[in-house]
Amino acid sequence: MRWFTVLVLLAVLSSSQSHAFQTARSPEAARKTLLALEDEWLHARDAATLGWILADDFVHPVSQGVFLSKAEHIEWYVQHLPPLDRKTRFEQVRVRIYGDTAVVNGVVIASDESGKEVERSVFTDVFVYRDGRWQAVNAQENRVER
Repeated sequence: MRWFTVLVLLAVLSSSQSHAFQTARSPEAARKTLLALEDEWLHARDAATLGWILADDFVHPVSQGVFLSKAEHIEWYVQHLPPLDRKTRFEQVRVRIYGDTAVVNGVVIASDESGKEVERSVFTDVFVYRDGRWQAVNAQENRVER
């Protein structure tokens, strides 16, 4: 009987701890974190930043019909950095949170040094909350044809 009481007490304590943890990760705080991660990712110019944002099981489907892994995505990205005078910004960003999963959609607009728009793309990024932080597990973007 004594073991049963200890087990029930442990179950109650662990349940209340996980609830407190969930409360600390409010939807608004998660939204702000995800938007900050998106901004950091958009302006990243190094492998270390991408390595921190992307989960180990990250997948990036690309228009060539292949699925890039985390390592392949990072390698391609750092070899094809945009010019330093190119400015990028978001429009129409929407964050939807479903427990430990979040979907971020939006538009990225790239402009040259004079401010003229040179490219526009739509994107969908999927994040999961694991190991105490949000990590990107999937990304896909499509160029907007004009």
